[in-house]
Amino acid sequence: MMDLFYSLLKVLLSLAIVVVLILLVVPYLHPLLTRLSLKGKSGNVKVLSIVPLIRGAFLVELEVKGVYMLILVSERGADVVYKDLSP
Repeated sequence: MMDLFYSLLKVLLSLAIVVVLILLVVPYLHPLLTRLSLKGKSGNVKVLSIVPLIRGAFLVELEVKGVYMLILVSERGADVVYKDLSP
């Protein structure tokens, strides 16, 4: 009976430690994810449209810092199809 109580106490203590660690990390995680996101405050990348071509391949229209780009994204990678440098 004492072993069961001791095991339960260890589990509850471990759970309490995990919950406290999560509560300490969450306030710092959201600003970090916002900074790493493409849709951050700077707004440098804007997805205009996504067009599915075939299974696993898409055409993506992007505007990156005022430059229009058309990118083909497939299972083997991403290739720039068109890039407009004129303003």
